[in-house]
Amino acid sequence: MKGRQNGGQERWKTMVRNIDDVKAELRKLTNNKPVHAVAGVGVLASQTLKELPWRLVQWTRDNPPESLQGRANGYVQTARNNANGYVQTAQSRANGYVQTAQSRANGYVQTARTRASGGYDKLAEHGKKALNGQSSSTESRSATQARSAAQGRSATAQSNRELNGKPKGKASSPRTGTGS
Repeated sequence: MKGRQNGGQERWKTMVRNIDDVKAELRKLTNNKPVHAVAGVGVLASQTLKELPWRLVQWTRDNPPESLQGRANGYVQTARNNANGYVQTAQSRANGYVQTAQSRANGYVQTARTRASGGYDKLAEHGKKALNGQSSSTESRSATQARSAAQGRSATAQSNRELNGKPKGKASSPRTGTGS
């Protein structure tokens, strides 16, 4: 029996030590700043909830139900005005982008037409020489310079005849002075 009493006392001492260890750990935890902050949040929330009915009464006095429709209409009008401003800004920007794109496209078309016209004249000249039995290797230096000058005049005439990228009439050939 004595053995059982000693065993019970030992368990009791172990349990007391465990309880003391748990208390010590709890004291360490409760002395931390984060734990204090959480407890403070709980206190503030409790106080705020206690004041809530009074705050609702005060808000209702400051904002009578009759004024709410007028305030809502004001907010709606402000939202409409803001939306219209945004739409106008977007339209203006879009129009600017379209005008820029059109201008660039017209420039590209004009450049392509000028290059095509010069290439067409060059091909026609080579074809004419071939039909007349001349080879391009016998072409003189002055003829090459004359052709280059004629192509430059043709490109200038082509661009002068066009308005907004649309041809106004048939182009005259620099070789014959007539329409092609």
